[in-house]
Amino acid sequence: MRTLIQLLVMIFSVITTVYGENSMLPPEDLRGEWAELHKLKFSGWDIKKFNGWDVPFDGGSKVFFFEFGDEERFDLMIANPAYWTEQDKRERRQVFILIRQNRFYRVEPRSDEEKILIKKLKEAAGQLSGEGRNDPKLLIILAERLKSRKPIFKSKG
Repeated sequence: MRTLIQLLVMIFSVITTVYGENSMLPPEDLRGEWAELHKLKFSGWDIKKFNGWDVPFDGGSKVFFFEFGDEERFDLMIANPAYWTEQDKRERRQVFILIRQNRFYRVEPRSDEEKILIKKLKEAAGQLSGEGRNDPKLLIILAERLKSRKPIFKSKG
């Protein structure tokens, strides 16, 4: 699954390079609406496992891997500036994207979804164990970044 996500992110990077920085990646047909996840009871997803993080072949995004429920999974991507809109760049606002079943859901700042994710990351950090790339202490840092939206990348815009 990680390879598939890395491949999709690499394709999005190529599209960005060809079609311009504000192409609103990922492509429209892969962008999900939060209503889809709410039907799947998103607010009830309890993180049962943190499977670490990796850097896909897109120029530096970071993707964090999670399991919930009965071995279901979702990923949370800290997106590099190729995925930022012009407004994100002007406001120097880090973009986060939740990935579930090859659908990409942009986490809007100060949204209910953002608040739920922050809460779930903090809860998981207190309940899970691990080391290195699987250290749940990383989830506290991730939650803080999600709340502050302080960029971890320098945008060209």
